[in-house]
Amino acid sequence: MDDMTAGRSMRKPRGQGPSRRGEILAAARRLFLTEGYERTTIRKIAAAVGVSSAALYLYFPDKDAILRAIAEATFETLLARLEETQRRDGGGLDRLRAALEAYVAFGLAHPDEYRLTLLAKMMASTGPGRPCANEQPPAAAHHSFHILADGIAGLMRAGTFAEADPLLTAEAVWAAMHGITALLLDQAEHLKAEPAALVAREIDIILKGLAA
Repeated sequence: MDDMTAGRSMRKPRGQGPSRRGEILAAARRLFLTEGYERTTIRKIAAAVGVSSAALYLYFPDKDAILRAIAEATFETLLARLEETQRRDGGGLDRLRAALEAYVAFGLAHPDEYRLTLLAKMMASTGPGRPCANEQPPAAAHHSFHILADGIAGLMRAGTFAEADPLLTAEAVWAAMHGITALLLDQAEHLKAEPAALVAREIDIILKGLAA
């Protein structure tokens, strides 16, 4: 059976395409993490799913597209978590604290997706962390960051935080939260503090440091 015939035979029945797409993303995620992006091939991903390379190409044109789909899904889930924090009762400071807590909690709850999207050094020109010059980051990534930046800007306008460049400040805050998330994911054995207490202390330091 040639690849084209195999591709037709492996086509999902109508309505089942999304499940096959999910199988491809799950297999690629495992291989990217265990073998590395560069050593993972379309053929290996197809074999892990149990389809031909031709069948896989019905869903993704190349492995860059697969990696980007993983990143997009990761950021969409993160964005949903952050949006939930903005609907809570309380003031802007409470919502910002909740968002910072939610960011770390998301990373710890989705370690594989977080590592692939925000930690792994991808060599793909269009992969997360190394976007092509002509390609925009996932929309959900943009919206996620601006929840943080807008919250900080609002607290500056209200006089709760000292006046400063809100985008620069948001990047500095994100760098701190990304750092503690990475430590808890991959260096937890070197930390003596209880994770929740460490996260709470980190957020306290950030918020007090920004106070007017």
